Amino acid sequence: MPFIPRVEEISARDVPGIRGLEATISYWTEGARPAKEWFAEVSASWGPAGLVMRRGEEALGFAVYAPPGYLPRAGRYPVGPLGENTALLAHLRGDTRTRRHLLVRVMRDLRLRGFSGVEAIASDLGLPRHVPTWILSESGWEPVRSGWHAGLPYTLMRAHFGSIGEVGERARELVGRVRLPVLKVPAPDAPAPTQAYAREVLWRKSGR
Repeated sequence: MPFIPRVEEISARDVPGIRGLEATISYWTEGARPAKEWFAEVSASWGPAGLVMRRGEEALGFAVYAPPGYLPRAGRYPVGPLGENTALLAHLRGDTRTRRHLLVRVMRDLRLRGFSGVEAIASDLGLPRHVPTWILSESGWEPVRSGWHAGLPYTLMRAHFGSIGEVGERARELVGRVRLPVLKVPAPDAPAPTQAYAREVLWRKSGR
């Protein structure tokens, strides 16, 4: 049915029709190659590296993930080293519900392909072309290491895969939420960037 959203793998031929995808690949590959070439190479050597959610022909959002070696900008963030046998989730784009659906599908895909987990260099301030830290935190991901890049805070987040049943249960819990989480200021021993991000969100919510 045309009005029911569906999630599909991204192929090289899909790139021109997905808004923002070219800019995302250019950012994470540091302009090394066009997005169509990147998807063709990664798909041939590693497997699917992205998902798009559509309603009819409209792209509602997308996810990009791959081994860190295909995303050279990841090496610029002082939050490593990255884990072994994990993929790197570079970006989720879309509204909150779309991103939650895509996040669950990414985890299912990687779990079925034999990966032990997935990581993301998340932006504590929710900057473009990054995954926001808060959406991973509420999804059960664990903070591994925090650092600053170009004067901005980032956190390496990680999710370890359990059984397929556990991933499915997490999916049912996650996609049922439609409101943004209520953020609380972290404990004093939480990473400093996370504390700063939470204080900023609370300040904005207060209307001051």
